[in-house]
Amino acid sequence: MKKHTLKGLVHKHSLESQASRTTQEELTNLVKASKDTEVLEEEKGYLFFKYLGRKMVLLSDENHDRMRIISSITSYSNLAPKIKDSLMHSNFHLALDARYAVSEDVLYSAFIHPLSSLTKEDFQSGLSQVYNLVISFGKTYSSGQLDFTNKK
Repeated sequence: MKKHTLKGLVHKHSLESQASRTTQEELTNLVKASKDTEVLEEEKGYLFFKYLGRKMVLLSDENHDRMRIISSITSYSNLAPKIKDSLMHSNFHLALDARYAVSEDVLYSAFIHPLSSLTKEDFQSGLSQVYNLVISFGKTYSSGQLDFTNKK
């Protein structure tokens, strides 16, 4: 059995994680390669595109190791309290990794993840979940992949 030191394991893990870091460029290439997307505008750290006809934004910051996919839905202040309750219920029971979120009175569907550890599969799943939360708004409020409720 091979013996390992803590320093050696930490160093090895550090090198492995650096080698597999996801970049904004890789995410941009994933969006551009998809037959379901149309790029509308692009800058470093910002990609405005349509996914299955729905406008979305991919934001990333490699220095802070974060990325997010967002799609606006509607004005938040105009929503009835019952709908706001449905959004919170969804975030707990029906959404997987994407969530409903609010900023500056706009309701969004959002997927937020560390950039460096994001896999191609995570990204594609997040993109699909953001889309599903948008199109299910006012109906099932679901990301389409999970239901933690105790329905019988």
